[in-house]
Amino acid sequence: MTRLFYILLAGETVSSFGNNLFDIAIAWYLYDLTKSSLLVGIISGAFNLLVLMNLITGFVADRHVKTQLMRRVDVCQMLIMVVAGAIYGQRTITLLPFILILFATRFVGTFFNPAEDTLIPQLVERESLAKANGLNQGCTMVAQMIGMLVGSTLIAWSSLADFMWLNAATFGISLLCVSVVHHQHHEVLAMSAASDPQDHWDAGLKYINRTAILRAICTLALIINLALGPIMSLNVIWVRENLHSTSFVYGVMQVALMVGVILGNVAAAALKIPLKRKMILSLTLVSVAVIGMVALPTVAMTFIMRLLIGLGAGTINVAVFTLIQSTTPVSILGRVNGAMLAASNLALPAGMMLGGLISAVIGVSGVFLVGAIFTLLALLGFARVTVPELS
Repeated sequence: MTRLFYILLAGETVSSFGNNLFDIAIAWYLYDLTKSSLLVGIISGAFNLLVLMNLITGFVADRHVKTQLMRRVDVCQMLIMVVAGAIYGQRTITLLPFILILFATRFVGTFFNPAEDTLIPQLVERESLAKANGLNQGCTMVAQMIGMLVGSTLIAWSSLADFMWLNAATFGISLLCVSVVHHQHHEVLAMSAASDPQDHWDAGLKYINRTAILRAICTLALIINLALGPIMSLNVIWVRENLHSTSFVYGVMQVALMVGVILGNVAAAALKIPLKRKMILSLTLVSVAVIGMVALPTVAMTFIMRLLIGLGAGTINVAVFTLIQSTTPVSILGRVNGAMLAASNLALPAGMMLGGLISAVIGVSGVFLVGAIFTLLALLGFARVTVPELS
């Protein structure tokens, strides 16, 4: 792998640290402002609707120099954090401005990942793609763990403005690293001819629709995200109301999930079985772990089960990313990456919102249990679907 890849990786690792330190503060302050699992679920779901932006941002990534696009995103996010930090350094936190600031930074952020995912295959050799993706995800997860642990500890002593200033600084470091890559990597855009029917924003969706394994992955992901989306949006409620615990414990639970994902990335390389079988085994593990967490709602049990949830979720991540990058035409890679993100996560906002609504009736534990059972039923149907088997 090239030196430029490692420079890019360093910048994104620092940025991931800042983002997740900030995310801990967001979840905690959001619950303090609303005191409602219903509102937390609805707001989290609404933000996740931004995943649909990947249909457009993937097209933008294909048509523009990736590093230039990434630099502009870093500049915009840094400015948003600086302005927001200045505002909240002088004023009391209120819900509407808080939501608008979060929306602005997440909207801008949707342009970054499709560009990065399309840039990586240009910086590393084809045979090193799996290693590069695993290293990228692993470093991101480690940075997220450190960010969440530090963030959950600092909440007791720091203001929201402090988190915003720190996040702005990490965007600045990412900007410097991407700028180095920009000046040393001379990208040649793989543009389609103007008359090429593939040269449209929906080319990624069309490619997925005619690729059986990608189509099957998206279909299953839609069902699973609808069922298990509440586990992401209501985790802070679980820690505060069901475990009666602190912000530090919340951070530890997030870390457990990420450690599991890292272990899953390692397991994916070691587990020499077809991708479809990996998906069934890993998602079964996720469902069983959620049921175990609900059956024995203690801090220790939640930690172990979230570790297993991460293990199951992380097992297929590297394989799917590498599959897309190694088999997709370069001219539409950004759109395929964006379409996969959008299509596979389309039901996540609905799941989060639905979970918030249902939790008001059957509680957070009831929502988790229903989602796990629904996932197991969906896997029974998926097991009967015939798709090309890829290792």
